[in-house]
Amino acid sequence: MSMSKKTQEELDRWSKEVKRGAVTLAILALLSKRKAYGYEAVKLLDEKMSFLALEQGTVYPLLRRLEKRELLRSEWDYEDPTKPKKYYIVTDEGLMAMGAMTQTWSILSREMRDVLTEVK
Repeated sequence: MSMSKKTQEELDRWSKEVKRGAVTLAILALLSKRKAYGYEAVKLLDEKMSFLALEQGTVYPLLRRLEKRELLRSEWDYEDPTKPKKYYIVTDEGLMAMGAMTQTWSILSREMRDVLTEVK
């Protein structure tokens, strides 16, 4: 049975909202393990998370916002002067935010699993 147009629209809206929150945590988690430049971060997350389906146009503004909020810092690598790369690194503040987000995500996941199990 295929989804109705209204159901598909609701799924699309809901998925977009879930992804918006999840991508911040995913970026912080990835960059807490290693520094990466924007394109590299997109590729690394794409390998691990098909649900997010990140696009560079989504990631770069997010990286800039997180840097502005001092959750990330950046440094330029001019090893190849024709293609300098801006690497992002999680700050101490970013690590604290990631820890709090991870705890909240765990609670939410557990509670949602409990609710969904009861519904069945």
